[in-house]
Amino acid sequence: MFFLNKDTGLIWEVVDADSIKRCQNDSNYEEVEKPRVEQEEASKSAKKPAKK
Repeated sequence: MFFLNKDTGLIWEVVDADSIKRCQNDSNYEEVEKPRVEQEEASKSAKKPAKK
């Protein structure tokens, strides 16, 4: 599951069951879909040639 920290704007992937419960009960966190930026950056970096 992915959670947005409303204070910092960071998105965290949380896999531990206790941590997921903590985030769900904390008003500073909001459950979000998997971030697209991660997928786009991975595809962009795969297309770029390595620096010499």
